[in-house]
Amino acid sequence: MAAGRALRSYVWRVGIILSLFLADGESRLAAPKQRAPGVLASRLVTPRVKQVGKASWYGPAHQGKQTASGERFHQQQLTAAHPTLPLGTAAKVTNLETGQAVQVKIDDRGPHAKGRIIDLSRAAAKRIGLKKDGTTLVRVEASPPPQVSQTSLAHCSQVRKAEEKKRA
Repeated sequence: MAAGRALRSYVWRVGIILSLFLADGESRLAAPKQRAPGVLASRLVTPRVKQVGKASWYGPAHQGKQTASGERFHQQQLTAAHPTLPLGTAAKVTNLETGQAVQVKIDDRGPHAKGRIIDLSRAAAKRIGLKKDGTTLVRVEASPPPQVSQTSLAHCSQVRKAEEKKRA
């Protein structure tokens, strides 16, 4: 019974995402659109997400545990947890106090502490000279993976929130 409900939910989500792609004219089924001569592919990339706020780091207590992406967490890899960026997104995190920056891969959800925008792995925190108290002011810049449209991301977020409300 629960398996049937899960399957219906999955089929419904896939249908919604496909309809969004078709409605936006971004169908992967249609022939690719021709670009004007001289237009670089980089101009067609989705706009960058920019955030400024507090960052923290996590390490030994989470070592080896499964992340939201399904991978195992290793504190010596350059990874991070972000509440909304798509999993697999590459993000540049810059310490605004030192100017040091690091490129991380978003592979988990978090941070779960109020007032923070990103949790870095221990290795990433070390690269940007994170304070000993574990937090610092950072700028996060990222571009979602090109195969994911912003409309479908927003819709998936709304669906997830609705499902969480039903469970509560």
